[in-house]
Amino acid sequence: MLENFLPPGQRLKVLDVGTGPGFLALLFVEMGHEVTAIDISAGMLEKARNNAKTLGVKVDLFHGDAEKLPFEDCYSDLVVNKYLLWTLPQPETAVQEWMRVLKPGGRVFAIDGNWFNPRPDKKVKRWITGVVNPDMNKNPSRSFFNEFYGPIRKALPFYEDISPENVSIVFSKMGFENTAVNPLQEAQEFKKNKRSFIQGFLRDTPSS
Repeated sequence: MLENFLPPGQRLKVLDVGTGPGFLALLFVEMGHEVTAIDISAGMLEKARNNAKTLGVKVDLFHGDAEKLPFEDCYSDLVVNKYLLWTLPQPETAVQEWMRVLKPGGRVFAIDGNWFNPRPDKKVKRWITGVVNPDMNKNPSRSFFNEFYGPIRKALPFYEDISPENVSIVFSKMGFENTAVNPLQEAQEFKKNKRSFIQGFLRDTPSS
């Protein structure tokens, strides 16, 4: 999936915003690109630092805010993020910042999902998932997310409705062209293909 999104045969300068434990950052390093990663959580940056050390690779790590990046204009060829947009109080400000730090012709690659959609059909799907996989209901990271994000959910515009349509509107409003959406099924297939690489990252929970 990623290879089809990137210009062929080029070593890119990649900025991973909201890197968490470094999943995307380390993946792009593995693909041969120069990677800078930023996160607002010092704890997550420490996880990313340890993961990079374990793999024996170099990632430039910065502590900072996705909505106020500490980088100059035209800093990177590609901005990437994973499960970040729904956590942002001001997603439009963040997307505007990503536009600012991109070189002309640069791209944004964002992975996200509609985790907390209150629609009845979405609730039923999540309930069925819990029945089929009871461990989902016992997952401590899930309880952590509810405990941490529940009190501030009203301050997060994409908390309950991060549909592709709504995200595309924000990107278009901020000046991006040629936005495209790839179904989550492709991301799931990507995870299966990279299972050995990402196994150590899937159990991490946010820390401050």
